[in-house]
Order: sequence, then C-alpha cells, then structure tokens
Amino acid sequence: MVKIRLRRIGTKGRPFYRMVVAPSTAGRNGRFVETIGTYDPTVKPSHVQINEDRAMHWLLNGAQPTETAAYLLNKLGILPRYLDQRPEKKKDFKFLDKTTAAISKPSAVDVPAAKAAAEAPVAEAAPAEAPAE
Repeated sequence: MVKIRLRRIGTKGRPFYRMVVAPSTAGRNGRFVETIGTYDPTVKPSHVQINEDRAMHWLLNGAQPTETAAYLLNKLGILPRYLDQRPEKKKDFKFLDKTTAAISKPSAVDVPAAKAAAEAPVAEAAPAEAPAE
C-alpha cells in the first residue's frame, strides 16, 4: 500500500515538511516514491504548496493520505475534487467533518463579552423603572 504523508526535513525546533508518496512500510523519513509538495507550519499563515496534478494522480491510483496530509489536501481543495470523482470514498474521510468539543465551546474571551451584553439591557431597564415610582 502506498501512502501520502509528511516527511520532516527541518532542524530541531524549526519543522519543515515535504509531502511525499511513500510505501506504508517505510519509516517517517525513510524511502519514498515521489515528492509532491511542501508544508511550512512555522510561518504565519502556514505555507502549503502541493502539485495538484500529481496529488490527484496518486489519489486516483489508490494512495491513502494520512490525517494530516488529508487535512492539507482538503484545505487546498484537492481532496474535494477527488471525492467528486470517487463519491464512495467519502466514508474514509469522515474525520475531516468532525468538530471537537474544544472548537464547539465559546472561547474564554467571548464569554465575558456575552455576560456584559446580557447584563447591559437589565442595567438600562432598572433605572427606567426607578423614576416611575
């Protein structure tokens, strides 16, 4: 089986990856068949460059992307094009649709703002009632 995965080539503390097509039995930085792109997570925004034609070629010929590789292929729009051609493979990529509990909860920054917004109408209503007595 052939996999599309990331191969680390960066130095200690400065990760840089090449997206490669490699046999599933090869190690992370071991033997590979072809380099199809690069990924640099240290720059903001992250630099992702993938040869779309070669990625589609390998996907259509049965290469299985790892979770991280699938996320990057999805981000660039390559995976949706593949799934349009092979709709029966959508079940293999359900992990891309899931949202974690941490993502679905409101952030700590937004919570105080929401409380202040909820208390503001109450504070405005209270002074309006006091002069009416």
